[in-house]
Amino acid sequence: MWKIYLICLSNLFVLNLEYVQCTSDYLFNVNANGWLKVHTIPATWEQAFLRCHYEGAVLASPLTKEMGKALFEKTLRMDLEQTIHLGTHDLNSKGDFFSVEGVPLDSLVLSWSKVKGTGDCLAMTSDGLAVLAQCTEPRPYICYKKLDNLTMNICGTFDDAYQFNEKTGSCYKTHVQKQTWSDAYKICAAEGGYLLILNDATEVAVVQEMFPKRSGKDAHQYDRFHVGLRAWGHERTWITVRGERIESVYNKWNPGQPDNFQGVQDRGAFMKIGTFDDHGANAVCMFVCEKDPHVKRFEELPGELTHIGQ
Repeated sequence: MWKIYLICLSNLFVLNLEYVQCTSDYLFNVNANGWLKVHTIPATWEQAFLRCHYEGAVLASPLTKEMGKALFEKTLRMDLEQTIHLGTHDLNSKGDFFSVEGVPLDSLVLSWSKVKGTGDCLAMTSDGLAVLAQCTEPRPYICYKKLDNLTMNICGTFDDAYQFNEKTGSCYKTHVQKQTWSDAYKICAAEGGYLLILNDATEVAVVQEMFPKRSGKDAHQYDRFHVGLRAWGHERTWITVRGERIESVYNKWNPGQPDNFQGVQDRGAFMKIGTFDDHGANAVCMFVCEKDPHVKRFEELPGELTHIGQ
């Protein structure tokens, strides 16, 4: 099975390299008493909120003077000409501004710009000043994970839903809430993994056991997971989300598949019976995220703080 650290060592590049991390992208910040990650690609407030959530963090707000200083320093290093989203809004009740952690506006440590602006979301200027802003306007943002007593597990994550499998050397997390293929891809990437790629019959057998157990009339052999396969071009060339040819991975299709029904089926699905099917971008399915245990999204704690995370 391909390992991300081998890819890094050999300087190979694959599709979606943004999510193939050889080093931690959440860096520990003493002032913030936790980890910070800067997202320079602009997003709406809701998109930013969800991305941080999927990454196991929250959209950052200046909850303390020290936190405000850390955010200001990050914005300076970004050398941005625009504001960044903060995790504070009044989208739940007009005029009632709270951070995503539930901290009221009056309890935040803010220095306001002379021009406060208008909008339902709070933003920060490159000078570290707070302004009101339109939530739908795309901006960069910063995600934050507070230091607590959680311990990073064998899968290199704080999310214990990821389970290591000795037979494959990978970690897996099953998502039973159905999503579109693109949303499943996004969630897996945000969690530090990728949408499931089946390499051989051994891994197929492992994943088949991840389907929800059903009985009686609810039993359905055609239950399916989204997988990290996509067809490209008029030739419908199937490639994994990590740039591998389909010939180099498990590729047993259900009889008559892929058939590109109605000309819109260019995403892969794995059926409980052990074969693949193709389906469209709007199809919703359960899915499995796969993660290399050597990839750690969060930077290791400094030595003097290690005991806090245990």
